[in-house]
Amino acid sequence: MTYSLDLRKQVIRSRTEDGCSYRKTAKFYAISKTTIQTYEADISIQNTRNRTPNKIYDDALKQDVIDYPDAYQYERAHRLNCSH
Repeated sequence: MTYSLDLRKQVIRSRTEDGCSYRKTAKFYAISKTTIQTYEADISIQNTRNRTPNKIYDDALKQDVIDYPDAYQYERAHRLNCSH
């Protein structure tokens, strides 16, 4: 979930100006401590991915389902060279 920039600033302000610990701040805003640390390192909202998404071609997927109808998802992902 992506939180607004205003909320991110408010979380950092609560932690630094009010002197709250990571644990108290995380509990109050119902977010993880790691999220707060990430906001302190870089508050900007990332709209892009670090890698390009993989494209599974429909024909290849259909053929794999025909060839291996009882295959598990991880097996199919391995054959199609993608994540499960």
